[in-house]
Amino acid sequence: MSDMTFEQLCELLCYTPKGRPLSSAEVAELLSVHPITVDQWRVRGDGPRYFSPQGTRRVWYSERDVLAWMASGEKRSTSDVTGDVVRIPAPWEGTRHAVSGSGDAS
Repeated sequence: MSDMTFEQLCELLCYTPKGRPLSSAEVAELLSVHPITVDQWRVRGDGPRYFSPQGTRRVWYSERDVLAWMASGEKRSTSDVTGDVVRIPAPWEGTRHAVSGSGDAS
C-alpha cells in the first residue's frame, strides 16, 4: 500500500483532499475516533507521522501520511494479523513452565 499515490489513496478511502495539513482534531474526525485517542497514538508512536514546528505546541499531520497509515492496516480477513501481535494464551489453555534446578530449598 505504501507505493500508492496520494490520488490513489484518496480514491481508495473515499477522501476529498483539503490541500493543507490536518490538525489532531481533524485526524480524529477523519478516523472516527476521540481526539485523545490520536494524542495517545502519537505519544506511543503508533499513529501516523506528525509534525510539530519548533517553538510551537501545535501538531500537524500530512493528509498523505494519514491516508497511507490507514491503508497500511488493510486486511482481507479477520484472521489476518500484523507482525507486532503477541499471542497471549487464554486461561483455560494452561501454562507450561520450564523447571530448572533441583527444586530443593536450602
